Amino acid sequence: MHSKLPFARPLPGNLTPASQKTLLEWIHSAGQIETESEFKLYLDHLQTQLPTKHMVITLGRINQHQQLQRVEKVVNVSFPPDWVEHYMSHNYISCDPVLRSVMGQGPIHWADKFARAKGMQEKQFIQELSSIGMGTGVSFSALSERQNLVCVLSVSGSEIGKDSQLTEMLNSLLLHLRQAAGRVANLAPAAPATMPLSQREFDIFHWMSHGKTNWEIATILGISERTVKFHVANIIRKLNANNRTHAIVIGLQLGLTTVAGVT
Repeated sequence: MHSKLPFARPLPGNLTPASQKTLLEWIHSAGQIETESEFKLYLDHLQTQLPTKHMVITLGRINQHQQLQRVEKVVNVSFPPDWVEHYMSHNYISCDPVLRSVMGQGPIHWADKFARAKGMQEKQFIQELSSIGMGTGVSFSALSERQNLVCVLSVSGSEIGKDSQLTEMLNSLLLHLRQAAGRVANLAPAAPATMPLSQREFDIFHWMSHGKTNWEIATILGISERTVKFHVANIIRKLNANNRTHAIVIGLQLGLTTVAGVT
């Protein structure tokens, strides 16, 4: 049994006694998780207590700006498997406005992020997600700066976002879910310095590594070609590369990819 650390996030002060009891039960049970099967059972049980049909956990590395830059593991609780496969194969991780947010700053309401989407791929992602009835939802995140990890819990639907107590409960729970996910995944610590690119630079590097030209990248991301050229120059400089091709080779050697396992 793991000893319990002091709460890094204060427990919500406005919960009813019943809600306080539920939250403490969630936290206590999360502290007992030691295996992947226990983690999945915990998440299955958690979903039965929430007004949502779809839930997924994403575990990944953050950059120096506290943005998710590389996904290490996806635990699909109840998102449609076909959608998850489609999401991964189309690399929607790189354009998902929710996963592109600064992490550890409180609940992320999808509608707020989707309304500000500009890039072609972002808009395509949102349209496809909405077409299968998952255009609304909330995501919660917790960071471990020492391990350079973030855990993101995403749930679809509008009910949780309307319930302030439930939103605060899940936000408080995330620290403990992140600790459990870290134990189960058993990932080695990694310093933010191993993620040297900004989020925009990382997006551009992804498309560079797939052979896209500056003009094609500009079209995909909804930015000017001049902006792409500026970021490409920064990527080459930050990776201490001689040219574009050399930067791609170095970046791939550093593992600057978004490929992750899904369970």
